Amino acid sequence: MKRLLLLFTLFTFMGVAAFAGENGSGKIHLDSAVKVGSVELPAGEYKVTWTGSGDNTQVTLKQGKITATTTARLVDEQRRNDAIVTKSDNGSRVLTQIQFRDATLLINGTSSTSETAGR
Repeated sequence: MKRLLLLFTLFTFMGVAAFAGENGSGKIHLDSAVKVGSVELPAGEYKVTWTGSGDNTQVTLKQGKITATTTARLVDEQRRNDAIVTKSDNGSRVLTQIQFRDATLLINGTSSTSETAGR
């Protein structure tokens, strides 16, 4: 019975790690504006999606008509809560990490943004 439970647990963790490593999504709340690379994102709710794994993970943050993309390093980590990590740089808050329950995105310094009109 213990061996069966151990195998079940092992396969469950392997499945979660494989899923988190390919692509994922989540939501974050920014209490105030933060910079991602050279782009400043205003406070609010953002949908975060990522594709890829390791050092070349493509990350997109979207709020309404604003879309920012950047690269990040994806780290499979288990956490109790979602969170963001920022640092202060020349008077601005810079987003450095997005932490979800099953994965952490370590934000790289490059980004781009677009704003779509209409709708």
